[in-house]
Amino acid sequence: MIDFEKMRRYNGQKLGLFIFESVMAVVYIVLSIILLFTSYFSNSVITGWLRIFLGIVMGLYGLFRVYRAYVKIKENE
Repeated sequence: MIDFEKMRRYNGQKLGLFIFESVMAVVYIVLSIILLFTSYFSNSVITGWLRIFLGIVMGLYGLFRVYRAYVKIKENE
């Protein structure tokens, strides 16, 4: 659930940056899932082991960004 009192502590620039970072983390994770579990990119250059490697790397990077956003929230409490 969204805690609006905590959101008021952020100024506009910090809140915008936090939202952008969160959205980008979700984008990386979704792209990772698409690369690993669908055949959406099967007709492109990204095939075989390269697709799996990029999917794993993007997933890990997305999780890292989620962790980093979580740490920033905890620092501001």
